[in-house]
Amino acid sequence: MLATCATTADDSQRPIEPGSAGPATPPTGARGPGEGDSDFVLSRESRAQAKASEQVVLHIGDKWWKFRADYLKVPEGEMHERDSNISSEHAPQGFWDQQTATETVNIWGSLCNECHGGRRRLKDALSMPPPPSDWGTGEGLFFGNRRTYATVFSTINLGGPPRDGKRSKMPAWTGKLAREQMWALLYFLEYQSGGIEGQFPPSLYPRPLQSN
Repeated sequence: MLATCATTADDSQRPIEPGSAGPATPPTGARGPGEGDSDFVLSRESRAQAKASEQVVLHIGDKWWKFRADYLKVPEGEMHERDSNISSEHAPQGFWDQQTATETVNIWGSLCNECHGGRRRLKDALSMPPPPSDWGTGEGLFFGNRRTYATVFSTINLGGPPRDGKRSKMPAWTGKLAREQMWALLYFLEYQSGGIEGQFPPSLYPRPLQSN
């Protein structure tokens, strides 16, 4: 469900690699088919595991506000106001915690994976460190390509731009996902995809929609 995105030449904005506590220099060698793919379980997941992952409870739309408010111990109305004030140009502080990590991997596996692939396990998200304080500004590296974070956030929020006069298959998630959830998805995807500029990680190639 995400478009591509990217980083500046400044070291502080280099892509965040899996297993790193902060920004890291992209790896220098291209991986061959299937290499570096042991953490992805899309092709290895049993039918029972896949079925179980489809039964997770998603806290999206109106379900999110009370769920998040209870976790942060703030009034539900405050959650609405807090979220509406989150910028579409740069990430807010403190958006990544155990609750948003859990929700993000569930959202990716249930809603995004159908088109994008790259199913991840819950422990992959829970083991991620919080993003650096300057993460989510400028550019980042996603799916091997460079885009501003604001551009990718807009794609999630408003849907993909039309191409060749045809409507994008990427839907708008505004009203379904909170802005805080959208930023969490960006962080999750950039961290988990890591990768090399110009090359998709093996299990993150988009999955073509099956025709009827």
